[in-house]
Amino acid sequence: MKSIVVDGPDLCFISDRHKSIANGIAKAYNHAHHEYCMRHLGKNLRVNHHCGEHLYLFYNAAKAYSLEKFSYHFVEFKNYCPEKAFFLEHDLSFEKWSRAYFRGNRFNVMTTNIAESVNAILIVEREYFVASIFNSIAKRFVEIFRERRAYILKCKDNKFVPAAKKILTNNVSEGDSFYVKNISGDERQYTVFGSGCTAKVDLLERSCSCRKFDLVKISCDHAMAALRSKHGEDYGLRFYDYSSPLYKVEEYLLEYLESINVVPLESK
Repeated sequence: MKSIVVDGPDLCFISDRHKSIANGIAKAYNHAHHEYCMRHLGKNLRVNHHCGEHLYLFYNAAKAYSLEKFSYHFVEFKNYCPEKAFFLEHDLSFEKWSRAYFRGNRFNVMTTNIAESVNAILIVEREYFVASIFNSIAKRFVEIFRERRAYILKCKDNKFVPAAKKILTNNVSEGDSFYVKNISGDERQYTVFGSGCTAKVDLLERSCSCRKFDLVKISCDHAMAALRSKHGEDYGLRFYDYSSPLYKVEEYLLEYLESINVVPLESK
């Protein structure tokens, strides 16, 4: 696998807590980050620790972007489930399941749903001979790649893919209600007020104290307000420049260009 997926600090693995997975990742990928699937951990808390009634507080803490919001939700969970909170904090450590404490970058991916979806569409194929299994997988992925490419081609006049564009549009709308101050006089740094909170935005660093800008790599609602203050009415043409190029239509099309080949006969 390392010949295809190169080790490095930008790589993130998400899995359940099976020891062999953790050991394998630690042995083969020294620099990558490894985090536990939020859904698997939540199921464990509900079934084995019987805290289903307050499980939503665990999910709120796990999904929180900032340390402040994480602390708020985790303290609530701890008040109702002190033993489970101890397990999450000391036996696992926050960085293994919390978005706010995670040292790597997982964008917006909190679960292994991608892998589970692949498992679900290959249930029948599991009973085939090995070569047939791989050819069935290849056929499925050829179909998926063709569908995805056709879908993205319909959006080729857009800069960003529909999912990212929707997030940007919503953030623009929410950012319109914020009040902005450029306290330092530096055109890169802004203080944004509104909705009962204050956020610090650094446009040069592509960073915001809410941490959504930092982790998802898309201009958050606070960043939108700062960009509006900096660029005026023209900011609608500029906010794409402050989000990751990974979300561009052209980048997605490149991901679906590769050919997927069938597996040759064993004799060959």
